[in-house]
Amino acid sequence: MNKKIFSETSKRQNNNKLSKKAVKWFGGMTKLQASLLVPYLIFAFLFIILPLILIFVYAFKPLNSEHQLENWEIAGKSSTWLIIGRSLGTGLVASIFALIIGFPYAFIVARSKSVIFRTLGLTLILSPLAIFTISKALAVRGLFSAIFDENQLNNNFFIIFGMVYLFLPFMVMPLYQVLKDMPKNILEASEDLGYSKFQTVFKVIIPYCSKAILSGFGIVLMMAATSIIISDKLLPNGSQKQLIGNLINQFANTANPFDLANASTLVIITLAVLLTIYGIIYGIPYLISKKKQGGVYE
Repeated sequence: MNKKIFSETSKRQNNNKLSKKAVKWFGGMTKLQASLLVPYLIFAFLFIILPLILIFVYAFKPLNSEHQLENWEIAGKSSTWLIIGRSLGTGLVASIFALIIGFPYAFIVARSKSVIFRTLGLTLILSPLAIFTISKALAVRGLFSAIFDENQLNNNFFIIFGMVYLFLPFMVMPLYQVLKDMPKNILEASEDLGYSKFQTVFKVIIPYCSKAILSGFGIVLMMAATSIIISDKLLPNGSQKQLIGNLINQFANTANPFDLANASTLVIITLAVLLTIYGIIYGIPYLISKKKQGGVYE
């Protein structure tokens, strides 16, 4: 009788161990987690990986029997790099201004003790996202056209202003999510160490939310540099101040294989340039933090 009970108990323990091992698979994920991951993998393949494969195919597919990639001649034109330079320059300046405006705004809203103030502050910055982007661009253009001459609006300053206005929420939200969870004892410790408020900002708060700053900066830069609406809808004569998104859109003609090849080439060039800048934005602070060994709050 005792042997029978002991054998049944050991079988149950073995079954429990096997069931626990069976649940864990694919890098330690459970079956439920893996099943929830399947729709995202399908979506990523259909709308990210497959389009990228097609872009590379169209960009490197010869358009004639001589196996010459004529579409890559656009990469050697100075006008192409002038437009890319304008896109990156205005995007970087707009990202800096968005950070200067968004950081104190996010800090004030996140650290407020009033729930009503936090709600109103978030509503103020998020409510424009519910409005169609083209409508916002046309509204800003109409406002400034009523104040200034339209010919004066075709400049980089107005482009940067429009970028900051349209993409500021994407800078504020990552900062707000980090700052609202920042422990109070960090600020209290800085006061105990004799830091002034100015020193606390640069030595405590900014290192604490450095990852959010980089995230918001990268998002605003990517969206601003590749925007189509800024040049087409915000400026009275967008052909004079084109961005890389407008140039790609000009060649986005599926009926013409040569235009499609040019568009694919421009997409690859833009991806390479932006990914390089994105790697620099994230790579340099990472290397600095590694050297400091603990200079960045987690």
